[in-house]
Amino acid sequence: MAEIWLARQSGLKGFEKLVVIKRMMIALEQDPEYVDMFLTEARLAAQLSHPNVVQIYELGEELGSLYIVMEYLDGEDLAVVRRTGQKHGLPLLDSYATKLISMAAEGLHYAHTRTGIDGKALGIVHRDVSPQNLIATFDGGLKVVDFGIAKAASKHTNSGKLKGKLAYMSPEQARGEPLDSRSDIFSLGIVLFEVVTRGRLLPRLNDLELLTIIGGTEPLPRPSDRRADLPPGLEPIILKMMARKREQRFQNAREVHDALEAWLRESNKVVSAGDLADYLRTVFARRIHDRRQLIETAMTTELTPSSARQLSNMVARQSAGTGSSTSHSATRGRDGRRPKGPQVALVALSVLVLAIGGAVFKRMSDAADAERPVVPPPPPLVVEPARPPVLVIDTVPPGASLTVNGQDRGRSPLTLEQLGVGTHQVVASLEGFQSSSKSVALAHPGERVMVELALLPVPPPAVPVATPPPVMGPPKPIAARPPPKRAAPVEAPGKLTLKTTPWTMVYLGKKKLGDTPLLNVPLPAGRHLLRLVNPESNAEDSIEVEIKSNETTVKKLKL
Repeated sequence: MAEIWLARQSGLKGFEKLVVIKRMMIALEQDPEYVDMFLTEARLAAQLSHPNVVQIYELGEELGSLYIVMEYLDGEDLAVVRRTGQKHGLPLLDSYATKLISMAAEGLHYAHTRTGIDGKALGIVHRDVSPQNLIATFDGGLKVVDFGIAKAASKHTNSGKLKGKLAYMSPEQARGEPLDSRSDIFSLGIVLFEVVTRGRLLPRLNDLELLTIIGGTEPLPRPSDRRADLPPGLEPIILKMMARKREQRFQNAREVHDALEAWLRESNKVVSAGDLADYLRTVFARRIHDRRQLIETAMTTELTPSSARQLSNMVARQSAGTGSSTSHSATRGRDGRRPKGPQVALVALSVLVLAIGGAVFKRMSDAADAERPVVPPPPPLVVEPARPPVLVIDTVPPGASLTVNGQDRGRSPLTLEQLGVGTHQVVASLEGFQSSSKSVALAHPGERVMVELALLPVPPPAVPVATPPPVMGPPKPIAARPPPKRAAPVEAPGKLTLKTTPWTMVYLGKKKLGDTPLLNVPLPAGRHLLRLVNPESNAEDSIEVEIKSNETTVKKLKL
């Protein structure tokens, strides 16, 4: 139900800090239920200050749009940690998984027992404990995030509605019954089950099947059913966390934390923050480098709207490459059907880039003692219509002619922002290469879909073999014909990253590659002459770059 932006907060005497801005989706701003959920998250989370809970700094409104300012977490959620570790042959150790869940239990216990300024218990229940809402930070910590659907004891909630990810609900939550903190303990038990067994508790089930099994009475799988080599002593803790009857579970999250820490000590597997940090930095080394390079580029480079969009596209591609799965999620009535109206948009906490007025980061002043001018009230809020989906098309090599649904649209790379929802046929063609086509489905308004078409070189024509005419008499010897020369294989393209001061428009021949900074722009292997133009000063220069196959060439120039 919100967008996530990375921002730079600046103040007096060079003070700077990275923060996250969570902004209400425009399409949901007129829906009282979603506005209430957004405000609930801000009000509840702002009262929480704990090393294992995300910190909320501010709730604000700008021209009718609600936003929350919160701390920036440099890390990945537990679903990504589990899958990425397995992908690289470095699965999360049982002791590391246990330590992370122990920290999550500590953060949840703090939230469950937090009192308000009047001394009364807030009675917070998170209701959406899942791997996606547990962020392992690269310094070896863990934060519980997203209190968007949390419930406080003093707050009335609509009966008969389910809120949360179906695959991580407690039985009483699946049945729509009143909840207490023990519901979160059951959900956390499912997360621990999955990280130690390295698979989903209930994979490949639809929503109705999930609700039936979770809310039913049949025994759930045991961890040892999935992993025969599970360390002794860990399974009883998981089974107690996931007991169907809440009276048989741990009665508070502190008991969970204590049980897990005791298991670590008894197993002689004490885990430090440094151990977790070393593991995460090994598994995510490339992603950490790329992410910090993007942030450094955005903070130190003069950006135009074009280069800001390019930077944002790179982050979107990086986010798509994480392989984050979408969990079953629900805001439903008792009949199991989704309510009419806008649906909840599940937004991963990926680093997105804010481009306003040609700058990526919005500066936020901390000068509390500054005199604020009197500002007239904003004009009446106009609800924007649903934005059409956006299709981004790229080709390897770039520069191919593109047609969409039979209409010529220009050359790659290309961004189309006026296509409607539906299936569209994309065809790419380039001289010397075979054409390539693909059907692309744009399913939802406002979504951004990226597609890349690879063009293969046209094979050389076959050399016909002439049949010699019949000869009379003894045959004459035929001189051996040398075999036809094969065309040299076409090298795979490379990439160019170019930063200039001041910024310039970059041309390869008549084709514009974009505005600097260029980041990982595909180019054919070989030497290329680039023309650099700064329209503000009418300055123009040329440089030669050598692009190597499957490598990235990096250039930094002061003109």
